[in-house]
Amino acid sequence: MTHSEAVRWFAAEHLLVGGRPFDIDVRYDTDADKSADMVTFEPVRDWELVARVHIRSWLVRLRRRGHKDSYLNNQFRCLQQFFKWLADEEDVPNPMRKLKPPTVVPEPVPVFEKDATKRILEMPGSRGARGKTCKVRDTAIIMLLRDTGMRRQELAGLTVDDVSVVDRRALVTGKGGKRRFVKFTFETAKALDRYLRQRAKRSHAHLPHLWLSQKGGALSASGIYQMVRRRTERAGVEGAYLHRYRHDFSHRYLDNGGSEGDLMELNGWDSRQMLRRYGRIMCGAA
Repeated sequence: MTHSEAVRWFAAEHLLVGGRPFDIDVRYDTDADKSADMVTFEPVRDWELVARVHIRSWLVRLRRRGHKDSYLNNQFRCLQQFFKWLADEEDVPNPMRKLKPPTVVPEPVPVFEKDATKRILEMPGSRGARGKTCKVRDTAIIMLLRDTGMRRQELAGLTVDDVSVVDRRALVTGKGGKRRFVKFTFETAKALDRYLRQRAKRSHAHLPHLWLSQKGGALSASGIYQMVRRRTERAGVEGAYLHRYRHDFSHRYLDNGGSEGDLMELNGWDSRQMLRRYGRIMCGAA
């Protein structure tokens, strides 16, 4: 959510209704008394009249809806930037001055159960004339995710020339246009080779994009997400969103004795913040 969206949401769903609960507030409250106990006030229609109680009661409201502390922290900082700008531009009091953001307690990095990826790979592919081709493609995508932990956009952006089956590596374009090499296993190289041979028979084989959709065009990042989610649900694996492959890859890499510096390079991280997060998980699992 952008800063402007967060500000508009705060105004429309809290300030203009005087903090009065919506159906969603009642539905997500497990304790009926909480809804009756919510802070209400006269509707606020002027930014200059916003006070700390309005900010605090909004965060309480979001927490009661089940949003995590990290989400609350994000909303706080979006509003904080807006009111700082407003105070500087309009010379009005800043209601968030000296307010501290919600504390974010690091949560365990979710990883797969031991046989989860195997179960997903065993799922049948799409039906129809191109069903076999799609199963081969989907298998290669999932195995590449497992071996490299690359991001969804990075995976969707691969071209045929970016992948070398012989060298067992792929050239990935990450955030900010930064490029890096990732390595994959011999098993995944075989899966990719099988897909590339079938891809070469398609009428759209001349396209530079590595992954082709059933209709022949490039398979989008959204298409990859939908495919993985569909196969995951069929396999009975919970929470196997694409980013979990990144978590799982990083966890296994460190667990198998890989160096932190190499992991930063493989994942395209510029900061050690993510390493510290995975380090905490490794210490907890020891």
